[in-house]
Order: sequence, then structure tokens, then C-alpha cells
Amino acid sequence: MTNESVAIVAESKLFRAGIKSLIGSQLLVSMEADCAVETSRWRTVPNLILVDAVEGNEASVFVDLDARFPRSPVVFLLRHASREQALDLLRLGAHGVLGPDLLADALVLSLRLVLIGQIVVPSFAVDLSLTGETHYQPVGFDADADLTPRERQILDMIVHGQGNKAIGLALGIREPTVKFYVKNIMRKLRVCNRTQAAVWALNHVAHADNEMSVGVAEAAAGVIGSSEPPDVSIPSTSPSATVLSSVRETADVMA
Repeated sequence: MTNESVAIVAESKLFRAGIKSLIGSQLLVSMEADCAVETSRWRTVPNLILVDAVEGNEASVFVDLDARFPRSPVVFLLRHASREQALDLLRLGAHGVLGPDLLADALVLSLRLVLIGQIVVPSFAVDLSLTGETHYQPVGFDADADLTPRERQILDMIVHGQGNKAIGLALGIREPTVKFYVKNIMRKLRVCNRTQAAVWALNHVAHADNEMSVGVAEAAAGVIGSSEPPDVSIPSTSPSATVLSSVRETADVMA
């Protein structure tokens, strides 16, 4: 578990408990509140604030939080996969917007990316940049990536935090050959770096196999420190990955 503290702002107490159960074993959830006003009672400054995005009041919530905790990045969890809502939040100054269908491991990795200074954008929003120009394309699903068996093997080793030299030694191939494979993998997945490739794998390859342990997620987080982080990271979502949606649905029913 890292020492960085994460605070949660969500009206539903059950929803807050659900998120804590998903990320609490890997990130320190130090504070919580049911609204932005209640955060005035916090005695310490969190390293990151995770907000349940309720349509209609996101702007006022962000303004309040940004005024009270100007050094704390704010990340919104959307209730629906809305590109317009995601872009509006990013224009406000949010450091991250996450879709409702992220897997728990990808949620943790996305928050860790924000903690090291990146801006996290959902895949359904990135076909339009903030200026209206196309700079990023959403990553494809496993069926569309068309990775070769060797590329899948190397992607799995990237997820486990291995560098090009270690991969080459393990597979008995030269490091330039490994670099060639890695470039092909990133091109096919339409991602910019190894970290984004690991996030893709957490959502798609691991989900297809239906077996991704916490240890693998922690190993994937090690990829973050292995190269210069980009300005923007794009966690992909899976239609069948309903972890966050299930938490919200349960909270709504119990409310």
C-alpha cells in the first residue's frame, strides 16, 4: 500500500464503502465526505480526491474542492459513459475522469497515474481533444488488437513490470528485437507507452482470462516508474467489466 492518501466525496455512504473495499487494499483511503461542503472538516490535505460525479453539480463541486485543496488533483467517477460530460470536467480542470465500467485493478492503476502527475481520460472521450482536434484514438478490444502469440507473451511480461532487457533474456532474443515487438504492440493497441499498454491488458487480456490478481496489478504499477510518463493516459473500459456500475446500482437501490 502506498503512503499517498485518497479522499472520497460521494453522497451515498454505501457507494463510499464500496469504493473503499475496491481500492483500500492498495491505496490509503484516509477521508470521506458526502458533499464538497463537508470536506471543510478534513484536518489534513489528501493527495487525491475521488468524486462521484452527479450530473448538474460537478462544476460547483470542483470549484469548491479546488479552492479548498488547490494542490490535490480531483478525479471524477462518471455514472454514465458520457463524452460531453467527460470533456466538460476536463475543461474545468479535473485531473482525471473515469468511466463507470472500469475493473477494480484498472481503477487503482488509473489513480496511481494521477498521483504521479498524469491526466487520465476515458477511452470513450478521446476521439475529440479539448481543442476539437483528433490526437488520440480509443484503444481497441482484444478481438480487434490482432496481437501475435509472441506479442501477447511480451505484453504479459510488460504487465508484470519487466523491461526490454529482462524480456530479451527470458525469451532468448536480442533487445532491439524486443523493442521492435513493443513498438508493434503499442501501434496495434493504439497507445502511447508501456503504461497504457499495461492498462489495456488489465482491462482486456486479463478480463478475457478472468484471472487477474492484485499482485499482477501491483507489478503493472511498477511499469509507471520504468519510463517517462506521458501527459495523458487513457484507461480503456470493457462492456462486461461492471465493478463500478455494480457498486453504484447497489448504492442506488439501498438509498
